[in-house]
Amino acid sequence: MRVRDHLALSTAGAVLLYPRLRGAVLGPWAASILIDVDHYLWFCWRQRRLNPQAALRFFNQAQPPQHGRTRLLHSPAVLLGLLLLTRRRTTAGVLLGMAFHVGLDRYDTARRRQTRAAALARDGFTCQHCGAQGPGVVAHLWHQPCLLPSYRVTIGSSAPGSTTLLKPEVAR
Repeated sequence: MRVRDHLALSTAGAVLLYPRLRGAVLGPWAASILIDVDHYLWFCWRQRRLNPQAALRFFNQAQPPQHGRTRLLHSPAVLLGLLLLTRRRTTAGVLLGMAFHVGLDRYDTARRRQTRAAALARDGFTCQHCGAQGPGVVAHLWHQPCLLPSYRVTIGSSAPGSTTLLKPEVAR
């Protein structure tokens, strides 16, 4: 899920919780967004440079790396371990914000997997740009909505907000 989507959903959750939690909502809200620092740290280590814009472009590409080293703080085991080690209510709230982020990512991943499978079946594993077929063809959301992801698979694969099949080099 994109940073802007996390920001919007976390802010909406914070607004809903604010009447009950008041200022205590700021820690979980910030943690639900800043947990993505693990992506940036991996990028800096791997690329040997400090460049937030380049990191954002890198992780917003069509098929960015999605392995454990890019998502150290996203592990439920890490979050549970930190929760068991904490004694402060504030820290538990921060971890709850991080868990909210991880939950959104898991939901988004499951929905994208379903969408991609449906698009692959619809188009017969054929790139809509060049006609190539086979396992190298990937599903890609060609026209991203400004806010919140689209999980639509329409009959016409070129419809705005619909998932399209492309070769990875075309999708970049």
